Amino acid sequence: MQNSDSSTSSGSGSVFMTMLLCFLIVTLDGFDTIAITFVAPILAKDWGISPAAMVPTFLATSVGAVVGYMACGPLALRFGARTMALASVVVFGLGSLATIFAGDITSLTVLRFVTALGLGGALPIAIAKAADLMPGPKSATAAMIIATGISAGGVLAGIAGGPLMAHFGWKGVFIVGGILPLLLLPWIASAMRDGEVKSRQTDNGNAVSALFGNGMGSATVTLWLFAFLVFVIAYALISWMPTLALQMGLPPEKAPAVAAAFSMGGLIGNLLLIALSARVRTAMTLLVAAVIGLAGIAVFGLAGIPAGAIMPVVIVIGMGFIPCCVAQSALAVTIYPAALRTTGIGWAAAMGRIGSIAGPGVGGLVLALGWPPQQIVLVAAVPAVAAILLLLVFLKTPRVPVAA
Repeated sequence: MQNSDSSTSSGSGSVFMTMLLCFLIVTLDGFDTIAITFVAPILAKDWGISPAAMVPTFLATSVGAVVGYMACGPLALRFGARTMALASVVVFGLGSLATIFAGDITSLTVLRFVTALGLGGALPIAIAKAADLMPGPKSATAAMIIATGISAGGVLAGIAGGPLMAHFGWKGVFIVGGILPLLLLPWIASAMRDGEVKSRQTDNGNAVSALFGNGMGSATVTLWLFAFLVFVIAYALISWMPTLALQMGLPPEKAPAVAAAFSMGGLIGNLLLIALSARVRTAMTLLVAAVIGLAGIAVFGLAGIPAGAIMPVVIVIGMGFIPCCVAQSALAVTIYPAALRTTGIGWAAAMGRIGSIAGPGVGGLVLALGWPPQQIVLVAAVPAVAAILLLLVFLKTPRVPVAA
């Protein structure tokens, strides 16, 4: 029955404004997620500890996000999407504000875990809401657009972080990152309606088990494995690529630009995938992206590129794998009916976040072996090929009709 959120608006203007709201929620989610990465070294210096001592904080952020991703779907089914959206934004907004009172690594770690619970809950709900607004094939495109807000938030944090810290210190980043989402609360309350979401539910039982019912089990397993693999690749490379580039002769002052090139490639790739998604199946757009990323890895690892050619190749690799991380949420939208979308998106994101924890660790282990940088990057071809094979399996699997 199409009593969806797409019918709640009085016209295309209202749909656009609600889409904008969802994008802003995810953008501010991305802002907070990235902010801690460049504030952490400053805090370590201020507190007189080594940067490595910040590892528990980063792990707590990832674990909190995983818990939020996994919990948001079942909780949204029980209490309603609006209630959970409001709760998630309140948690990560107040958590960000409370971060300014952190005085040691223990308090910071606890606060980042709590904040990440809200971050993990907000993203799947915003993406599922946007997918509901756009019927049929457009739902996957809508999901992809909203998910791109994570990248946009990272760019915003990178642009605004420096000036904020220069004028207000590191606390200014978290004050802005906390106040802005809280300002969205009245808009969220008016744009999302719990009753309409609940009216579509046919089963308020175990939402996670339902992801494996009605012929969706194979697609769910494929999605989870794919999300894990592409996050392993992306986070391993973005974490260690600057170090590898230095080993290849890149000047130290250009090392930060390597990470920026990877992100820039991701934004370009996201735009290409959004354009493609209007014409071909979401899985096919992901296949194109993964092949581009694999080609970049092959060139980096096998072509013997000079230091001056590192940046363009890194951009190509980013074009492939960052969009895969973003668009796996769109793939979830194509698999699950509306009542299960938040749960499906959340659990796929959780599998990806687990991959983001594993990726840098695996990269560090390989780096410790003392292999040449090109060979280390070439190792990423193994999970890349596996991800491509999973997409080929998905494309050959009979499609399960998805209810609106």
